[in-house]
Amino acid sequence: MPLTSPDRAPYFIGAYAAAPSLLGWDPVAEGKFLASVLALDGVAGLEIPFTGKLHKEDEAWFLRQLPENARFVVTTIPGTMARLQADPGFGLASTSASGRRSALDFVQDALESVKRLNRQVGRPAVAALELHAAPIAIEDAASAAALEASLTELAGRDTGGARLVLEHCDARMPGQTPAKGFLSLEAEAEAVQRACDATGYPFGMVVNWGRSVIEQRRPEAGREHITYLRDRGILGGVVLSGCSSIDTTYGPAWADVHVPAAPPEPAPARTSDLGVPSDGLLEPGSLLTIERMEECLQAAGPLHETGFRAIKVAAPPKASVEQRVTAIAQSLAVAQQVTPDPTDLALSAESA
Repeated sequence: MPLTSPDRAPYFIGAYAAAPSLLGWDPVAEGKFLASVLALDGVAGLEIPFTGKLHKEDEAWFLRQLPENARFVVTTIPGTMARLQADPGFGLASTSASGRRSALDFVQDALESVKRLNRQVGRPAVAALELHAAPIAIEDAASAAALEASLTELAGRDTGGARLVLEHCDARMPGQTPAKGFLSLEAEAEAVQRACDATGYPFGMVVNWGRSVIEQRRPEAGREHITYLRDRGILGGVVLSGCSSIDTTYGPAWADVHVPAAPPEPAPARTSDLGVPSDGLLEPGSLLTIERMEECLQAAGPLHETGFRAIKVAAPPKASVEQRVTAIAQSLAVAQQVTPDPTDLALSAESA
């Protein structure tokens, strides 16, 4: 697979958000989809969802599909949300002793899955394991102190070479129904910084653009959150995933449904042909425009100092395998129009 062209910085792809298996299990269709996504120019590897295993249908099958030269990020958000349905006190930030212990055990299960993946490809291949500050921050159900205690304990675990990072999800806001409703960015950052200071472990935080914008109901929020974390030296990654202030094919306004990027409009500073069909699978109602991508990536700064970059977008509900791949490819093409840091390109070329 081509990890990246010489003039393009690599992205991890959260392909599960557009996978055929969302509609039912067909290993032939799923295999074709994964191989096609991994073959896209500019793809470093996959962001893989951990639900208790690395593929909700067949982990052993999934691991056999992975190229030996790819890298990966593992996210625990699908498993975290499923466990919250069964136990509202579950989470690394939980003030319930049993809920926090269950979450720590869950993270250990995720770390064991990282090691299984490493064994499959024959090397440490997971760049980061994304954690989350569940549960919903209602009254005293969650706290920065509990999150700090969890992270401090996790600092001593064998991570299989993966960096532990906390992905910020939308916090509870007055007058809004939250998508996730976890701790505020400031509370999470305090816990992460205290855990770093106490243990010496390089915890980081990840900004998911769509989730930050859903929280604040302002498209500037993604860039602001990135800047806030970078200024504190704990930015550990940026995920470009869209959202919309209006209903779209993908879901209602402000839903956390990984809306694709908006179609770009040619500008004098860019080429007249951005390589993205105007009748493609981008979403005109998306707030994630090429200009906002550029602002966020510039705010994030050098890739080698501030963690990974990822793209996670959905596909239309009844899309074919080819359309699902195209939905990802078109949002990736928009992101690739943003001029990367020259140092990042040099480091990408060295690691390819």
